[in-house]
Amino acid sequence: MFEKLKANAIFRFLLSSGISAGITYALPMVLHYAFGISERTAVGIAFACAYLFNFMSLRKLVFNSDSGWKSDLIRYAVVNGAFRVGEYYAFIAIREWTPLPYPVALFVVLLLSTAVKFFAYRATFNRPAGRSA
Repeated sequence: MFEKLKANAIFRFLLSSGISAGITYALPMVLHYAFGISERTAVGIAFACAYLFNFMSLRKLVFNSDSGWKSDLIRYAVVNGAFRVGEYYAFIAIREWTPLPYPVALFVVLLLSTAVKFFAYRATFNRPAGRSA
Protein backbone atom coordinates (compact mmCIF):
# COMPACT_ATOMS: atom_id res chain seq x y z
CA MET A 1 0.00 0.00 0.00
CA PHE A 2 2.80 2.42 0.90
CA GLU A 3 4.50 1.83 -2.45
CA LYS A 4 1.27 2.67 -4.30
CA LEU A 5 0.82 5.83 -2.26
CA LYS A 6 4.43 6.81 -2.89
CA ALA A 7 4.04 6.07 -6.61
CA ASN A 8 0.94 8.28 -6.73
CA ALA A 9 2.77 11.09 -4.96
CA ILE A 10 5.71 10.73 -7.33
CA PHE A 11 3.36 10.88 -10.33
CA ARG A 12 1.66 14.02 -8.99
CA PHE A 13 5.07 15.50 -8.22
CA LEU A 14 6.27 14.83 -11.76
CA LEU A 15 3.09 16.35 -13.19
CA SER A 16 3.43 19.43 -11.00
CA SER A 17 7.15 19.62 -11.78
CA GLY A 18 6.43 19.37 -15.49
CA ILE A 19 4.05 22.30 -15.35
CA SER A 20 6.50 24.25 -13.22
CA ALA A 21 9.34 23.44 -15.61
CA GLY A 22 7.18 24.64 -18.47
CA ILE A 23 6.67 27.94 -16.67
CA THR A 24 10.33 28.19 -15.75
CA TYR A 25 11.55 27.26 -19.23
CA ALA A 26 9.03 28.98 -21.50
CA LEU A 27 8.49 32.23 -19.63
CA PRO A 28 12.13 33.38 -19.76
CA MET A 29 12.31 32.50 -23.45
CA VAL A 30 9.28 34.70 -24.13
CA LEU A 31 10.56 37.49 -21.88
CA HIS A 32 14.03 37.37 -23.41
CA TYR A 33 13.31 36.81 -27.09
CA ALA A 34 9.99 38.64 -27.43
CA PHE A 35 10.54 41.52 -25.01
CA GLY A 36 14.32 41.89 -24.90
CA ILE A 37 14.65 41.29 -21.17
CA SER A 38 18.12 40.05 -20.22
CA GLU A 39 18.65 36.31 -19.75
CA ARG A 40 19.39 36.63 -16.04
CA THR A 41 16.40 38.86 -15.32
CA ALA A 42 14.05 36.69 -17.40
CA VAL A 43 15.16 33.56 -15.55
CA GLY A 44 14.74 35.31 -12.19
CA ILE A 45 11.18 36.37 -13.05
CA ALA A 46 10.30 32.87 -14.20
CA PHE A 47 11.70 31.35 -11.01
CA ALA A 48 9.51 33.70 -8.94
CA CYS A 49 6.38 32.67 -10.87
CA ALA A 50 7.23 29.00 -10.54
CA TYR A 51 7.77 29.53 -6.81
CA LEU A 52 4.15 30.52 -6.26
CA PHE A 53 2.80 27.73 -8.46
CA ASN A 54 4.98 25.14 -6.73
CA PHE A 55 3.89 26.06 -3.22
CA MET A 56 0.21 25.79 -4.06
CA SER A 57 0.46 22.58 -6.07
CA LEU A 58 2.94 20.74 -3.85
CA ARG A 59 1.18 21.63 -0.62
CA LYS A 60 -2.21 20.22 -1.61
CA LEU A 61 -2.03 18.30 -4.90
CA VAL A 62 1.17 16.35 -4.27
CA PHE A 63 1.57 15.98 -0.50
CA ASN A 64 -1.92 16.95 0.77
CA SER A 65 -0.51 18.77 3.76
CA ASP A 66 -2.91 19.37 6.62
CA SER A 67 -0.50 21.62 8.48
CA GLY A 68 -1.32 25.29 8.67
CA TRP A 69 -0.54 27.14 5.48
CA LYS A 70 1.67 29.64 7.32
CA SER A 71 3.98 26.99 8.78
CA ASP A 72 4.04 25.19 5.43
CA LEU A 73 4.89 28.45 3.69
CA ILE A 74 7.77 29.18 6.05
CA ARG A 75 9.28 25.70 5.63
CA TYR A 76 8.69 25.78 1.89
CA ALA A 77 10.21 29.26 1.57
CA VAL A 78 13.45 28.10 3.16
CA VAL A 79 13.75 24.89 1.12
CA ASN A 80 12.57 26.33 -2.17
CA GLY A 81 14.61 29.46 -1.67
CA ALA A 82 17.73 27.36 -1.27
CA PHE A 83 16.86 25.42 -4.44
CA ARG A 84 16.14 28.57 -6.45
CA VAL A 85 19.33 30.32 -5.37
CA GLY A 86 21.28 27.20 -6.23
CA GLU A 87 19.54 26.88 -9.58
CA TYR A 88 20.19 30.51 -10.43
CA TYR A 89 23.90 30.31 -9.65
CA ALA A 90 24.19 26.95 -11.39
CA PHE A 91 22.63 28.55 -14.48
CA ILE A 92 25.09 31.45 -14.33
CA ALA A 93 28.04 29.08 -13.85
CA ILE A 94 27.00 26.88 -16.75
CA ARG A 95 26.55 29.89 -19.02
CA GLU A 96 29.91 31.40 -18.07
CA TRP A 97 32.01 28.21 -17.94
CA THR A 98 30.57 26.07 -20.74
CA PRO A 99 29.66 26.62 -24.37
CA LEU A 100 26.09 25.39 -23.77
CA PRO A 101 23.45 27.63 -25.36
CA TYR A 102 21.06 29.50 -23.09
CA PRO A 103 18.04 27.14 -23.51
CA VAL A 104 20.15 24.00 -22.96
CA ALA A 105 21.86 25.45 -19.88
CA LEU A 106 18.50 26.27 -18.32
CA PHE A 107 17.13 22.81 -19.12
CA VAL A 108 20.15 21.09 -17.53
CA VAL A 109 19.76 23.12 -14.33
CA LEU A 110 16.05 22.30 -14.07
CA LEU A 111 16.57 18.61 -14.74
CA LEU A 112 19.28 18.19 -12.11
CA SER A 113 17.37 20.16 -9.51
CA THR A 114 14.15 18.18 -10.00
CA ALA A 115 16.02 14.94 -9.39
CA VAL A 116 16.37 15.72 -5.67
CA LYS A 117 13.33 17.91 -4.98
CA PHE A 118 10.76 15.16 -4.34
CA PHE A 119 12.57 14.02 -1.21
CA ALA A 120 13.26 17.53 0.02
CA TYR A 121 9.64 18.59 -0.41
CA ARG A 122 8.28 15.37 1.09
CA ALA A 123 10.19 16.23 4.26
CA THR A 124 9.15 19.89 4.01
CA PHE A 125 5.45 19.09 4.03
CA ASN A 126 5.95 16.59 6.87
CA ARG A 127 4.68 13.45 5.19
CA PRO A 128 5.27 10.48 7.50
CA ALA A 129 5.66 7.15 5.71
CA GLY A 130 2.28 5.76 6.83
CA ARG A 131 0.24 8.79 5.82
CA SER A 132 -1.51 8.87 2.46
CA ALA A 133 0.01 11.19 -0.10
